Amino acid sequence: MSRAGYIAKRLLQTVPLMAGILLMVLLLLHAIPGDPARAIGGINASEETVQKIREDLGLNKSLPVQYITYIGNALQGDLGQSTRSGRSVTSIIADRLAPTIWLLLTGMVLSIIVSSVVSAISARNKDTWLDYSFVALTIGGISIPTFWAGLMLILLIALPTGLFPISGFGQGFSGHVNSIVLPATTFAIAISPVMIRALRTKFIALYRQDFVMMSRAAGLGEGAILFRHLTRHAALILITMISVQVGPMIFVSVVIEKTFALPGLGQALVNAVSQRDFPVIQGITLVTALFVTFVHLTGDILTSFLNPKMSLK
Repeated sequence: MSRAGYIAKRLLQTVPLMAGILLMVLLLLHAIPGDPARAIGGINASEETVQKIREDLGLNKSLPVQYITYIGNALQGDLGQSTRSGRSVTSIIADRLAPTIWLLLTGMVLSIIVSSVVSAISARNKDTWLDYSFVALTIGGISIPTFWAGLMLILLIALPTGLFPISGFGQGFSGHVNSIVLPATTFAIAISPVMIRALRTKFIALYRQDFVMMSRAAGLGEGAILFRHLTRHAALILITMISVQVGPMIFVSVVIEKTFALPGLGQALVNAVSQRDFPVIQGITLVTALFVTFVHLTGDILTSFLNPKMSLK
């Protein structure tokens, strides 16, 4: 199978997956025990109010009709309206999207830099005090709860120095950068240890390969060996790790947004759950699921380019 055929096949495979995602998102509303309209309106809501909620959400129609209607509206960018604020879910997501994107991108870049540097140094100095120190820090990083790491950064860095805000997203580009430093660092503390363990194991195996030893014998420096021969292998591991860990990363971002009061999708989701605003819950869940699907698809396509030995069948 050619690479173009492989990519086309993977794109086609996402179609039924997205249809299933839309169905699961729709069923979120029906997973509520009892009458969903009554649960949304509250126990003190009048029968007229409950009936209006039922009509607004289309709950008075059959499930297949609701599904087809939801797909048609979603394809047009209409994810319904908030039952609390009356705003469209699409506008709520659009307003909240930027902080989440900033957190995920900056946190991921920082995680990749930290994990690559630490794992390379640790593997090159295997079974030394430096390696043992990095391994201990990695184990500690895995054990630390994400919210606790964020609180420690606030208590030990933000409050004593006043260099970084403890909440909010700031104003303008410089304000965004300043407000995202501690959340991104917390993200890296949560994600980097898993990447470091995988990369360290891969680097140790690669340093024992004949081509690395021959390159070293030919006079190449460690930096040249690393960037010339090992970068592609590290990239494959990182792409795989990001694809596998994208779900936990979303959960980590929700915790971080709540800890630092970032006005992102995670914060909006927590608020919607507490307010029983199910259209917003459905919309954010749909966007998150589609993002995870996109990351998996992108990871598979990038891997097919970086790993020529991979079977495209």
